[in-house]
Amino acid sequence: MVGFFVLAAIVGPLLVSGDPTRNTNDTLLPMGAAGHLLGTDDLGRDELARLLYGARPLLMVAFLSTALAAVLGIGAGLMAGYLGGKVEWLIMRLMDLALAFPSMLLIILIVSAWQPGVSSLVAGIGVALAPGLARLARALAAREAGRDYVLAAKLGGTRGPRILVQEMLPNLAGPMLAQVVMTLSVAAGFAAGLSYLGLGIQPPTPDWGYMVQAGQEFLYTAPRLVVLPAAATLLFVVACNFVGDDLRDALDPRANR
Repeated sequence: MVGFFVLAAIVGPLLVSGDPTRNTNDTLLPMGAAGHLLGTDDLGRDELARLLYGARPLLMVAFLSTALAAVLGIGAGLMAGYLGGKVEWLIMRLMDLALAFPSMLLIILIVSAWQPGVSSLVAGIGVALAPGLARLARALAAREAGRDYVLAAKLGGTRGPRILVQEMLPNLAGPMLAQVVMTLSVAAGFAAGLSYLGLGIQPPTPDWGYMVQAGQEFLYTAPRLVVLPAAATLLFVVACNFVGDDLRDALDPRANR
């Protein structure tokens, strides 16, 4: 399912001829209308084209913000767990400070400081989700720091950064990968929610979150304008959670035993 959404975002717009931003007089056409498989919205724009094009900004924000959260959170967590002492205390107190704010509020503060768009969304969501990954990476790194292979690497003259990257990170990749994939679902939910609030991708660019907000006025007369983008967002979020759960089970050596 995740692969289907990614493929639809990449290839789907090439398969439809309708312009997702062009207004026409054919407003609120039902599903199956001539030339409009999923009908049109209140401005006469093809709903199928808007769904396919709307997947691009949401998935791009979700993947980029998750990558940013992984770089910031996993990097900080590994340093804290490996170095310990005052460095660990300082890094984790900063993460606790970030966790003290509700994630949505923190993202809104960051997005509001910039102009709403892809860059502000990626920065806000990435910073808000990094502390959760940092706490997990710190716990895993602290556990691995006392293992024999780490001590052997130290005795062999290997320096700290190389130990983190070459020795510890491969052993932590499994659980961290599962958590990153599950973080992707949270990032997609935040991206859609912020677009619904008007702080995400700005019109006329199609986006699933904004499509739900714009279509709720016609919830009783044309419910597909709300149901279709909402269902697409829900399916992607749930699919990412399932992938994360399966990865965690598949990469857990205790489960394999």
